[in-house]
Amino acid sequence: MILKFYRYIWLLMLLTFLPLMACAQMQDHVVKRGDTLYGLGRKYNMTVAEIQRINELNDTNLSIGQVLKVKALPEQQAAAEQSARPSPEAALPRIPRSSLSPDFFYQIQRGDNLYRISRAHDISLNDLIKWNDFPDANVSIYPGQRLIIKDPAEASEIQPEAAARSQPEDSPAQEEETVVIEKVYIVQPKDTLFRIARENNTSVDELKRLNSLSSNNLTVGQKLYLAGSPRPADQAALDRLTEEDLLKKDKIRSDLALPVEGRVISEYGLRNGKPHKGIDIAAKNGTPIYAVLDGTVVYSGVQGAYGNVIVLEHPDFVMTVYAHNEKNLVNVGDKVEKGQHIAMAGSTGNASGSHLHFEYRIKGKAINPRKVLPLE
Repeated sequence: MILKFYRYIWLLMLLTFLPLMACAQMQDHVVKRGDTLYGLGRKYNMTVAEIQRINELNDTNLSIGQVLKVKALPEQQAAAEQSARPSPEAALPRIPRSSLSPDFFYQIQRGDNLYRISRAHDISLNDLIKWNDFPDANVSIYPGQRLIIKDPAEASEIQPEAAARSQPEDSPAQEEETVVIEKVYIVQPKDTLFRIARENNTSVDELKRLNSLSSNNLTVGQKLYLAGSPRPADQAALDRLTEEDLLKKDKIRSDLALPVEGRVISEYGLRNGKPHKGIDIAAKNGTPIYAVLDGTVVYSGVQGAYGNVIVLEHPDFVMTVYAHNEKNLVNVGDKVEKGQHIAMAGSTGNASGSHLHFEYRIKGKAINPRKVLPLE
């Protein structure tokens, strides 16, 4: 009888302390950009089902900043990760993406993957992952996304104080791109909203809300936003433009400012048997040149025959180019507003007279500027 009593007490203690022992072997993980349940399972030696059960998750959707319970890493591994993590005092200032010149980037094309991109640019896969702050090689990439393909540390001419200028003096510097601002998907043949939603851990209703869609109909080549703020209906219509539409339509948007006052002296298209990727607008030396849209300066310097050049990056994979300038008035990383004075017209580089060479590009492809500029 006494032996049975002690066995009962031992069993009761075991059932009481087992959950506490399990809790002691767990730790918190704060979800960051690129995290997936599959990736976390590999990192913490757990199954997706285990993570879902422990955290009472009904699906595989994760939110940035969400706290999950996961298995604790071995002490030596955790200690190694902690020691490898630089202290805030020792960390070097991080060079913002917006301060890197265009040659540091590669724009992803359909069919690309990280391994193929690393081979094509003669860099290691690990470096490509590190430079772009990816958690691992399984991260999702999409056409139109820009990847850093050169070591940002090589941009040594960018001084820390230049990067600091973009931060308010009374607030701490924030790490760039800690939150996904924009993610897009290009519709492929046989795609449906349901399939796209399922593969991107979202819902059909959310896709329709983000893209101002009134029906489930899709067009091959259509651009769908997977994150960010809802797009207005007219923007959604612009995103559905195919390459054929871009060639046929006389106008594809009407919200640009005129970059310089003057008359067009050379059109977009073939010129002397060679492609002329923009238009030339005659302007006297020193005539103000204006930004046609809000954007960020991604290049400001000299480029061979183009002379002094400014390149602005705008939303929706649009870039504008301003060339042959007498003087550039903005620097890489500067935020500019539509109509802001950014340069003075000139004839630097290979130019026969003072004028502005202007280009409008979508995903790197030059479009006839007459389709977007308020020209007569």
